[in-house]
Amino acid sequence: MLGTKEIKRRIRSVISIQQITRAMQMIAVSRHKRAEDRLRSARPYAQKIREFMETLAPSLSSIRHPLLVKREVHKIGLVLITADKGLCGGYNANVINHSHKFLDQFSDKELHLILVGRKGYDFYRRKKHLIDHTILQISKDITLQEVKEISGVVIKGFEEGRYDEVDLIYTRYHSAMNTRPTTMKLLPLEKSEVLKTGSGIKGEPLFEPDPEEIMSLLLPKYLEAQIYNGLVESVASEQGARMVSMKSATENAEEMISFLSLSYNKARQASITKELLEVTTGAEALRYAKGKR
Repeated sequence: MLGTKEIKRRIRSVISIQQITRAMQMIAVSRHKRAEDRLRSARPYAQKIREFMETLAPSLSSIRHPLLVKREVHKIGLVLITADKGLCGGYNANVINHSHKFLDQFSDKELHLILVGRKGYDFYRRKKHLIDHTILQISKDITLQEVKEISGVVIKGFEEGRYDEVDLIYTRYHSAMNTRPTTMKLLPLEKSEVLKTGSGIKGEPLFEPDPEEIMSLLLPKYLEAQIYNGLVESVASEQGARMVSMKSATENAEEMISFLSLSYNKARQASITKELLEVTTGAEALRYAKGKR
């Protein structure tokens, strides 16, 4: 059985860890709330761009744009979003495992990685895949500059023929307890999908400037919106996972403190009982010795 000094040392250690996990939980709660607000703000913007593209649907069949070109897939670019830190449960492991399965599925293709987040980079830097671009850390508020950096790599690679297809793997957010690694195709944009969900406008509307020029401006914005949405959902999922994980760690620490406190009291009681027995035994021995005299 552990001594009282060792148990007290362990209690102090667990209390110190609990203070850290509780602080991290509170920070995650705050960041999770901000991420949820940002996600609610981002969705209408992406939806409006989508609606505008649906309005352009009747004219899409005649539009020729590099980002709409569909070709035989030999080279795939994958944008993978992970966290730059741990302590968020299975968040990183889940999305990395999902990406690993995706890459295994297309092992006969030439694969290029665009990694967002240190955890993805730490995992794939030891693998055989080509890493074209890395962003080790995304700022808390996800700036437009960061989104443009990713979209710039994607667009340039696709237009130059480095990628025949570009996919995005991120963690889709439903709630703090319900997130799911998801694959979404970024490029090329499928004309059939846009045409299938047309706006319902009868006839072909007139555009000024012409639809091709509008689409040239709109497609990069649409791509940026998709990437931004993936980043925001991933951040919300990460902070939700960290919030839940740190809450669980704090509660586990509380249980351990209770257990160690009980063990300490038992050890202290056993120590006192032992001392009392020693005193009693010593007193009895003295009385016995005096009686013999």
